Amino acid sequence: MKKQELPDLSWLEAYRTASPNFGLERMERLLELRGDPHLQLPVIHIAGTNGKGSTIAHLRQLLEVRGLRVGTFTSPYLVSYNEQIAINGNAISDQDLQRLLSLYQDLLAQHATDSGLQGVTEFEIVTALAYDYFVQQQVDVAIIEVGMGGLLDSTNVCQPLLTAITTVGLDHVALLGDSLEAIAQQKAGIIKHGVPIVTGRLEPEALAVVEQKAAEKDSPLFSWSQAYQVEPQESEEGECFSFSNAYRAKDSYQTALMGLHQADNAGLALHLCDLYCQLQSLSLLTKAEVERALLTAEWPGRLERISDQPLILLDGAHNPHALRSLAATLDQHYPTYKKHILFACIQTKALDDMVELLQKIPKAAISLTAFADPRSFSKESMQSLAEQQGLSYKEWPDYVADYLAVEHEPDELLLITGSLYFLAQVRKSILENCKLDFAERPSQSSQLSKNKNEHRSIYGHEEN
Repeated sequence: MKKQELPDLSWLEAYRTASPNFGLERMERLLELRGDPHLQLPVIHIAGTNGKGSTIAHLRQLLEVRGLRVGTFTSPYLVSYNEQIAINGNAISDQDLQRLLSLYQDLLAQHATDSGLQGVTEFEIVTALAYDYFVQQQVDVAIIEVGMGGLLDSTNVCQPLLTAITTVGLDHVALLGDSLEAIAQQKAGIIKHGVPIVTGRLEPEALAVVEQKAAEKDSPLFSWSQAYQVEPQESEEGECFSFSNAYRAKDSYQTALMGLHQADNAGLALHLCDLYCQLQSLSLLTKAEVERALLTAEWPGRLERISDQPLILLDGAHNPHALRSLAATLDQHYPTYKKHILFACIQTKALDDMVELLQKIPKAAISLTAFADPRSFSKESMQSLAEQQGLSYKEWPDYVADYLAVEHEPDELLLITGSLYFLAQVRKSILENCKLDFAERPSQSSQLSKNKNEHRSIYGHEEN
């Protein structure tokens, strides 16, 4: 039998950009040439500085329990390019991805002189491809994650049933603005006339911006602590919380995902699910169905425990807002542990601020590193910062090898964090080359491994 070849992504390199090329005109033209698939889909559109992926992971499971065929468009990918586009957790096949890539390659060649397509980017092509695929596969609903910002993001051509903003924090300030109000203005750009908007735990100044935009658009607003209530509770594994809204009396739930913020993400997802069921005249999930869905939610690279002995955690905290949540979770779940932290990030991030936050984590020994990606801070930059701050610098393969070569106490852990692009390289290396105790290894690892390929050199969309 002839071996199935991996999708050829090389032609997309011509459309790669170092920074987003904001605007919707190119997307609208590209999709027009494909019969406007984005307007044929029931969509839930989700923006936010952090928490989008985890919220989508919870929401997908909830909608699947209702018996729906759920498409998801998320990024960046951790193992394979395919995983950005999935249906019920199954990444697009190599065959379908290649078919659509060839289709769009031919389409762009045929319309090479079309002024409306000049400057089209890789992310715009992949976004259009996702809308196309979901229509072809007749999904019941597509959950679409905003790439960056919202107002001018490539995904913002859809006409959604529901929209959501998970969090608003200072990230991508050079592109989105240097205040919470400015960034919230960009994210509130996904709000459509008359379409309900649900918000997560927003700071008052960010929420005020969203409230104003919702009023302008005559869009019903459902905000955290007002329309629905989430209260974290003590738990040994995952995160427990109480939840209530207009459809549900106060009751306790648990998500399999670790992180104090995951209670908020799960609560936001549950409220979105209830609203969707109401809009679509579907019966609400029972408590038992909700519990089953939340306990099967998976999102790799977010406080993912890939080894028990020694304890190794991976977390893609790539901005100060996410690092504060990570630090709070470590304090909650591992207050007495000695923490070995290996950190790297990309050049668009607030490096100094994040290193300062890491240094405030109790019982932590911090090492900086760099990784093989043009977006990474250089080895020289990280070495210089390490010297200035009295920290260590080490090449990450050497660091991991040295760490695994010695015995560690039960109350020690290794946390590898910073960029999701960095995590992708480290995670692959550890899972493929290290013999560790994976008794509690998350099941998503096996699913992702089925689809892995070697296309990390092609840019996904921006870390967000």
